Amino acid sequence: MRRILFAVLVLVLAFQATAFAAGPQKYAVVSMAKLIKDSEVGQDAQKKMAKKFETAKSQLQAKQKELESLKQSLQKQSLVLSLEAKQDKELEFKRKVRDYQDLAQATQRKMQMEEQKLGAPVLELIKKVVTEFGKKNGYAALFDKGAGGFLYVDDAIDVTNEVLLEMNRQFRAGKK
Repeated sequence: MRRILFAVLVLVLAFQATAFAAGPQKYAVVSMAKLIKDSEVGQDAQKKMAKKFETAKSQLQAKQKELESLKQSLQKQSLVLSLEAKQDKELEFKRKVRDYQDLAQATQRKMQMEEQKLGAPVLELIKKVVTEFGKKNGYAALFDKGAGGFLYVDDAIDVTNEVLLEMNRQFRAGKK
């Protein structure tokens, strides 16, 4: 047991010595959320998503309004309808609710798949630009500012705006 502890201690000390010999390391943070939201490539993907599902969203809203009006109508007529007619109306309402829920879930799945499809090039560009930026500027590591574990980050080490400018430049160059 002592041999294992001694070996671990030697490895830790050796690692610290090599890290110290390498000199001070540069670290920075980048806000992935801001890169996705504010970059031209991210905004382009968001516009494509909105345009692609514009009709589906309006269709869902129309069905929702139809359900609300049907529910109000059912409530108003419930006192004057016979028991059998009331049950028929309730069954029709439940069927329409189920149809609406199925349509909403199918639309949601389609949106998620499309978001992944449109988001892949955005994430690839982010990865490429961040890697190039880190190497070019001599950073040992660039961390996601929004990632768990960071309770405080000094703005002096936030390089999001510089990376964002580089992303937009590369996106424009790729569009030409």
